[in-house]
Amino acid sequence: MARFVLSSRSMLTREMRILRTVKRQSLLATCAVYLLVVSLATGPVNAQTPVDTIPPSPVRDLASVQIGVSYPTGLFIPAYFEIDQTAAQTLNAKFDVIVVGRNANYSYMSPDKMIVLTGPAMLYSNSMANPDEWNTINGHEDWFLHSMPEMSAETRIPLPGPYPHLFYMNVGSQEWREFVVSEYAELATNNPTVRGVFVDQVPIPTEYVSQLGTAFPSYDAQTYEAAALQFMAEVKNAVDDKLVIGNTELYKSLTLAGDGGMMEGFVHFGGRGNDENISKYLWLMDIETIADVDLHGKYLLVGSGSLEPTLPAMLEYCYASFLIGYNPNAHCYFYWHSNAEGGYSAINWFPVWELSIGEPAGRYFEFEGIYRRDFSEGLVLVNPNDTGEPTTISLNGTYLNSNGNIVTSVTLPIKSGAVLKKQTWPE
Repeated sequence: MARFVLSSRSMLTREMRILRTVKRQSLLATCAVYLLVVSLATGPVNAQTPVDTIPPSPVRDLASVQIGVSYPTGLFIPAYFEIDQTAAQTLNAKFDVIVVGRNANYSYMSPDKMIVLTGPAMLYSNSMANPDEWNTINGHEDWFLHSMPEMSAETRIPLPGPYPHLFYMNVGSQEWREFVVSEYAELATNNPTVRGVFVDQVPIPTEYVSQLGTAFPSYDAQTYEAAALQFMAEVKNAVDDKLVIGNTELYKSLTLAGDGGMMEGFVHFGGRGNDENISKYLWLMDIETIADVDLHGKYLLVGSGSLEPTLPAMLEYCYASFLIGYNPNAHCYFYWHSNAEGGYSAINWFPVWELSIGEPAGRYFEFEGIYRRDFSEGLVLVNPNDTGEPTTISLNGTYLNSNGNIVTSVTLPIKSGAVLKKQTWPE
């Protein structure tokens, strides 16, 4: 299995996902790669301050992890910071997939690691990063979306929240697409050893219309989707044999247009507090999304997080939910980020990720409101219900839980989960 971390597209992502229920295709199956989990943190991938002011990445929550532990590995880091030797030592020892910003130094990374570089975002430009790039963009007013037909710097539309230096761009502009695609072509040429590129800000059509349906020029969902698909196809063609992974919320057509996609708001979006949970209905939609058989062979970057400090129970609920839907025929990665603990700028590790439970023994099933999935060396349980009393489940065997305790039963309150490793004893 594998673990990931990713960039926060904006606090709007999770709020808008409710609107995609009609559009979203139903997905039922299973996900490919062992799960590990890692997380790095903070804002959109290319939305941070200029590179020369970004400190080395901190490494936290790793003191109890011993190098050499046998577990499946993988990592997705949408990190726009310097990877110093300390961080690189941890990443090289524990993770297989590293996603870094265009200007981040990855020279300390082992050559056998899968490096994916972030390039320009599809739907926004950054006035603070890459001054030469911004000088070109700033001279093309028709590349921007505007609040009214009178196009000027004053009518450009900035991203909401703490991102006044990010501006929404006109995806329907062929010149804008050509400019961004040329940047990806240069990125691929100048970094021949990397395996792929990551395209940020590829909103699903309903999200785009909800956020920008009144912008000028205006696009309906179908027209926007066609432009976004064209954009992804042009990037794919420009980088030759390299992977293209988009921040698509795993919206099906956009994810299939490349080699995979990212879902930042899986089960618990990083823009919500610890006590804010999605409904069971939306939870099941998230599970079905990553389990879709049509996504076999794709790279699926699945992230959960919080505005607040990490709660182990919340983390395990999200991770267990990921394992419920885990697609053994895709390349699945899970990550966690806390905006209160460094966001995408910290490398996180949690004990539950070291419970090696083997491969899925089949699909998940539900009994009396509890979802279960068996693995070759363990099992996963989730109670995603919106109301109700805690449920106690007899395990009919002996298991090791994420706290290191031997258990024969577990009690699950609503919005909780358990990852359990089967215990065997010598005869």
